[in-house]
Amino acid sequence: MMKRVLISFLLLLMSFGAWGQYLQRSGTHLKIDGEKLSPEAQTALLADMGALDSWNAAKAGRGTGIGLTIGGGVAALGGGTLFLVGATASMLGAVVGGTVGAIGGQESAQQGADQGAKAGQPYMTAGLITAGAGVVAMGVGIPLMAVNGKKLGGIVKSYNAGLGPGGPSAQLSLGPAPSGLGLTLTF
Repeated sequence: MMKRVLISFLLLLMSFGAWGQYLQRSGTHLKIDGEKLSPEAQTALLADMGALDSWNAAKAGRGTGIGLTIGGGVAALGGGTLFLVGATASMLGAVVGGTVGAIGGQESAQQGADQGAKAGQPYMTAGLITAGAGVVAMGVGIPLMAVNGKKLGGIVKSYNAGLGPGGPSAQLSLGPAPSGLGLTLTF
């Protein structure tokens, strides 16, 4: 009885070692047992799995999401900066226009302040539009990145779950046997 348990356990350990092709994802690159695959090997593996088209579509979607997120972040930051420059120009313009206009009297001071305040409005408008477009681009890019990254991970997960070539497909179970209770290794 003890011999059978030891032999079953030994076979189980050997079967885990025989699989030896644990697939991992690093961005859009694949690694087997921690070693990065060449582009040709990665393409061949994905083609063998029947997942090459899905992988390429998810890879492209993830790249688009990354581009939109980075571009949107830059646009939002630049638009915010442009808005602040316009607001500063408006405040300084109002102060300078009012001060210079004060030489000509109260009415001239008011006109000078109004004209100075309008100096930064085009920059503020452009800044708000640019920042808004950047936020929208990030709002589209982040979900694209996440959804397509999850699709890439799902392809790797399906390979590791035994749906791809070389993946684990054995199962060890404890259940009834003719003489009582026994371990069963199913391939």
